[in-house]
Amino acid sequence: MQKNTHFYLMIWAVMTTFVIQAQQIHNTGNIQIHANSQVGIFNSIVNEGSFQSNEGLVGFYGTSGFNVAGSNELNLYDIEIANEERIVLNTPIAVKSNANFIVGDIETSKVIDQNYLQFGESAFYNGSSNFSKVNGFVKTHVETSFIFPVGDDVLLRPMSVVTTGSPSTYTGCYIFDNATLYNPFNTDNEVIAINTNEFWLLKGDNNTSVTLQWNDRSALETIAEKSADICIVGFEITTSTWRNLGSINSVGDLDNGFVTSQTFIPNEYAALTFGVIKTEGQPQNELSMKGYHYLVSPNGDGINDTFIIDELAEYENNELQIYDRNGLLVYKAQNYTDEFDGFTGTNISAISRNKGLPQGIYFYIANVNGGEFSIQGFLYIDR
Repeated sequence: MQKNTHFYLMIWAVMTTFVIQAQQIHNTGNIQIHANSQVGIFNSIVNEGSFQSNEGLVGFYGTSGFNVAGSNELNLYDIEIANEERIVLNTPIAVKSNANFIVGDIETSKVIDQNYLQFGESAFYNGSSNFSKVNGFVKTHVETSFIFPVGDDVLLRPMSVVTTGSPSTYTGCYIFDNATLYNPFNTDNEVIAINTNEFWLLKGDNNTSVTLQWNDRSALETIAEKSADICIVGFEITTSTWRNLGSINSVGDLDNGFVTSQTFIPNEYAALTFGVIKTEGQPQNELSMKGYHYLVSPNGDGINDTFIIDELAEYENNELQIYDRNGLLVYKAQNYTDEFDGFTGTNISAISRNKGLPQGIYFYIANVNGGEFSIQGFLYIDR
């Protein structure tokens, strides 16, 4: 027999650990979590009252998946996801501070965006991976940039956004399906091919550029002869046409890589994915120069402690961007002068800045003299 638990509960202590374990939690009262309290939830929640935390941690744990439902959203400070299956949201969860992904997905409907995991103005997350992410919608307030930790039930397929307007709210989702089934393959004659394996949804009303990453599951070799042909395309709502949104800082090969779009208004487009455009007779906007490979070993021994590109000293201005192998922007600097020591930049809001980046391979792109040409290559962080 299903049990309903009715709560009017305040948890307020220096350090309190509280475990809610019933067949179902049905809150019609007021749950408030304060100070350094920790609450572990192992079963479904129906929230018809108030469930919020001014501080403290709420963890979603267990070995069996469960639902979060009800007419009212959960407003939480820190959350942790460590459930071997999934947490299905039928009502939103809003995070004020930090979401810690360990194992298991947050899952929402991908048909409508009324339920989502929401990040507040200063919120961030840690640990997103193929094993723990949002399989559905994420809503967030973006000051300058944010990386959506979205994917499907198998892979993390992040989407990075940078806004050039005032701070705004964005909603994003990843769908492993053929976008042309919902948005017919009508083009403006510039776009000649579209990826039919996956697409992203993005809503926002500011000028925005996005970075999308492809992998072998994207199967871009079926539409492109080389990675330089790949761009980001969007299905424009008013014209029912797939449009070229640009190709900036394309890095990788046909199996793995990423590309950044030019700026556009997300609300004007129903879907985003990869495409190929006609290139014959088009002028080249930038001259590519062969980059070099570097070793960065930030251990304080005075050898390779920072990332140094000697060539940049010869030019008046530059912009450096560093990405991890999944295509996530981890560092960005204007007029770079050898500062990168293995930590994220202060303007990268979606990644914890307190820990150094993990050992491994990263990509860098240095655009020189306002895009006159670029230097790109690989660097290896050795810890």
